[in-house]
Amino acid sequence: MVHVDNLATLLAREGLHAPNNQPADGRVYRVIHDLEMKQKRQIRPLPCGPRGVIHDYVSFYFGPRSPMLLRLQTGRVQGYTGNQTPIVYLVSSVERMRKLGASFVFSNGHGVAYFTGWFDNEADLHEVDWEAVHARRWNDTLEDMDRERRKQAEFLVHQECAWDAIEKVAVVNQQMKAAVEAIFTANAPHLTRPIEVRPDWYY
Repeated sequence: MVHVDNLATLLAREGLHAPNNQPADGRVYRVIHDLEMKQKRQIRPLPCGPRGVIHDYVSFYFGPRSPMLLRLQTGRVQGYTGNQTPIVYLVSSVERMRKLGASFVFSNGHGVAYFTGWFDNEADLHEVDWEAVHARRWNDTLEDMDRERRKQAEFLVHQECAWDAIEKVAVVNQQMKAAVEAIFTANAPHLTRPIEVRPDWYY
């Protein structure tokens, strides 16, 4: 997920870069994570793959309607004053990342949670709780106090993710689709991707 204001920057760079690997090109990038979470991800070490910390990677969620998106929509992210409407999904797949030779790791839950497991082998994708990842209702319950953590399983690409990895873009409504189409046309028509209107991926 990225803010639509960042799309022109990503197209100019022809890819996404990890927080610790941002190009020194002077381009503005609007951050949508709160400061406390950014600090935690800056120091959370990874036990496999290229290792390092989470901020050495470009982060993807495995599924839509993340708790983070809900916090953006309800004004619970310090420093963010909008809502979910300008948030767009950049969609890829494990298969696409593999074909491009991306170096990646993935988790079975929220990246900074102490007992989240980390993996660097596709054979371990069964460790992801796919039911939780795609659940529309993911709040913890008395019967399952770990659903919210599992919902937030992540796929991380080391340092840089080429635009070639992006297969399509998803937006909340037709107005945002038109806005994204205009950004592609004005900045990089050759990098245009299919744009889907997916209100079911939003709150």
